[in-house]
Amino acid sequence: MRGASTLVMVIILASTTHVTASSKGVISCTSAELGSLPGNWSLDDQTCIRVDLGEHVPGTTLNFEISADEEVDILLFPSNTVSVYQNEQSYRMDSVWISESVFESFIGSGQWHWEVPSDRDQTRWYLVIDNLAHPEDSGEGAQGGQSTEITLNGGLISHEQFTLSDSIHRVGPGDFSVVHGPFSVDEGTFVEIHARTMQGLPDIFVMTETAFSYYSPSSNWSSSLRIASADMLRVTNEMYSPWEAESTNGEELYIVVDNRPGPGGGGPGNSPIAVTVTVTLTPIISPSITSEADLESVDVGSWINLSSSETPNKSNQIPDSGFKWDTNGDGITDHIGAEIEQIWEEPGNYTLTLSATSLDSRTEAISRTIRVADLSDPEISIGTSETVTKGFGEQLSISASFSDNWGVQSLDWLLDGEVLWSNYTLTEPISTLVLEVENSYSPGPHVISLVVFDKSGRSTKKDVQVNFIDVTSPEIHSFESQIEVDQGIPVILQIFAQDNESQSLQYTWTLELGTENEVEFSGSQVIHQFNTEGPQNVVCKVENDAGLSSYAEILVIVNSRDSESSLATRLIAAFSIIVLLIIFAAAFLFFNNSVRRRMSEITEPEEEEETESPMPPTTQMQKQMWGGPDESPFQAQSFEPITREPSPEILELLEVEAKETSNPEGDQESRLLDELTTMPHQEEMADSSGNRVRKKCENCSKPFEILLPEGVEEAYTNCPYCNSEQLVSVRDTL
Repeated sequence: MRGASTLVMVIILASTTHVTASSKGVISCTSAELGSLPGNWSLDDQTCIRVDLGEHVPGTTLNFEISADEEVDILLFPSNTVSVYQNEQSYRMDSVWISESVFESFIGSGQWHWEVPSDRDQTRWYLVIDNLAHPEDSGEGAQGGQSTEITLNGGLISHEQFTLSDSIHRVGPGDFSVVHGPFSVDEGTFVEIHARTMQGLPDIFVMTETAFSYYSPSSNWSSSLRIASADMLRVTNEMYSPWEAESTNGEELYIVVDNRPGPGGGGPGNSPIAVTVTVTLTPIISPSITSEADLESVDVGSWINLSSSETPNKSNQIPDSGFKWDTNGDGITDHIGAEIEQIWEEPGNYTLTLSATSLDSRTEAISRTIRVADLSDPEISIGTSETVTKGFGEQLSISASFSDNWGVQSLDWLLDGEVLWSNYTLTEPISTLVLEVENSYSPGPHVISLVVFDKSGRSTKKDVQVNFIDVTSPEIHSFESQIEVDQGIPVILQIFAQDNESQSLQYTWTLELGTENEVEFSGSQVIHQFNTEGPQNVVCKVENDAGLSSYAEILVIVNSRDSESSLATRLIAAFSIIVLLIIFAAAFLFFNNSVRRRMSEITEPEEEEETESPMPPTTQMQKQMWGGPDESPFQAQSFEPITREPSPEILELLEVEAKETSNPEGDQESRLLDELTTMPHQEEMADSSGNRVRKKCENCSKPFEILLPEGVEEAYTNCPYCNSEQLVSVRDTL
């Protein structure tokens, strides 16, 4: 009995000696490499497997799948601390192993993803499957004692395009871990959550930022505002949930691993959990076309902005190069980019197509019809904006440039609304109007307009104010610049002037210029008696409507007369006056007929072949021709109120005063004067053209005669003696 006890003690001591010796040695594990996986091992008691995972940069994700029929410890070390484990030192601390990827006493099947941490540079990593009892274990984890069958597979993970998170999460009881957030997604995007459990019974929630603010506190928290349609409750092994984002109100989202109690149907939250959560998006691809312009009606030839800015793209699922534009419906891409500038140079209906290709090679397209029409009027630029003044006989030149969004068709130049010149075959975007300012145009302001028509019939009109003025003074016909008269004998002074650019001319006579007898008269003809012997200066100023004047200067030499031959002198003077009146009437008729012919040439079209006999002048025309009240270039003389009273000698000569019956010599002079002023013989009248009418002045009772042109039955004229206006008619007789 004692021998048996001794034998047992020896065995125990020997066993103790072996363990102690082992604890002081270096652990030697079966080696494997990541590239050789998958692998199967029959792991004996107190042995291990060390898998070299290779060197990896931060952010690299590795996938592991394991199966064990007995409890083992799964440990992960970086290359600089794996020796602590192999030297049987204390390795059960975060500074030595990577606790996120440590699973002690694991049995069964499991899968997890591990992401290389970012707290270090590129590092070599080792995964150890441990079936040993270590002195530093303090009884924790698997202690070996039996062999186990191990199957291990692993490798690098190549993530899909829109993977937000893919790693394992370790959460203690009553706590939570944020898988990813906050982040934004477009309405209609699918949020795909894939969970793989290694330990415990976790819940996975999706929350808006508002809901998370109620859930995240350590006390008085609530999960009631989570998005229940995205719940993944009580994940036991592996679970997949595609959730379509909706009703987020534009808020950012959180994805949470929950290990708190509840909600109903969820995990109890009373033990640690370890779960790998992979979050991947399938963003919505829904292209949208927008523009600052109205795409229902686009102006031809104008650049417009086309944008895809309203296309859902919160996940940056579509790069700028993924937007392709076909602007004419031919199926060929015309532009690439999120925003483009486009112009259609011809009116019509165009099919505009925008296609969007995401980073994961999904493509969607949208089309719409664009109506392109001419909506803009032509634009005109004229070189001047001020009033242009030109004189008659000068040349007016106005240049303009024009443009249109489609093209100009024709143009018209107008003067006061009447077309001057048109061009229906435009080849250049400029035009110049050259206008000779003729006296057929009325003086004063006018409007020159340019009207430009485009190909669609739209037009623009631009005006220029012009002013036609008379720049030439009246033209005075030839006259005698020096005459001789007898002292005290009335003399007729007259000149003829012409100005086709004026409606009327003003005649102002200044007689006996520079003497104390200086006097002024108005009218183209005056009768004056010079009483001072010697040379006298007479000036006639002719002024037109523009205020321009011409001057006629006449030197009058006044000769003295013999008192004893006064009767003969008076008779000669009277006869001279009658002759001058006859000459004046003939010249006046000739001048009047010339003017009428000139005005007829102006007013009648040059191409008119058929001529008509002129109608007899109306009474108003006769007034204008024969010195009626209307002012005219053909007006007979009229005396202004400044006219001085004639001397008694003139009144006696013209018999304005009552005759003295006691003066036989005066009676004889009166009879002679009457004979001189009476109508000429019938033979003389037959030689004249028109009707000679003899009239007694209703004012001074002196007889006078006048020759009316053919067809003129009555007219107004001035009495040659007292200058009063008289109506003469073929029916008048003395």
